[in-house]
Amino acid sequence: MNLDVAWERQRDRVRVTVTGEVDAATAPRLRDALVAARTGTGLKSLVVDLSGVGFLDSCGLTVLAEAHEACEAAGQRLEVVCATDAVRRPLFVTGLDDVLTVVDRTPVAAS
Repeated sequence: MNLDVAWERQRDRVRVTVTGEVDAATAPRLRDALVAARTGTGLKSLVVDLSGVGFLDSCGLTVLAEAHEACEAAGQRLEVVCATDAVRRPLFVTGLDDVLTVVDRTPVAAS
């Protein structure tokens, strides 16, 4: 299974871009990347862009739910970008789309 994760900090916001498949084998890598991306001071928003994800299973959903809880506890906002049915459907079926802030595209950075 292949998973690539990269992140970029822009002022008080971090955008994490994920491509590949998120499953039992790769979810720990995503979890570690999200924890690392949130490290630092002054973070207000974490955007997880899953537009390049072709498969998302329950392990990946758990990572997103944990990231949501961690962000809430720290007073941060988590947004999940899901532009494909491979991500949108599992979020809908599990009801996580009602818990997470889900958007269809990456928000434009403030100037």
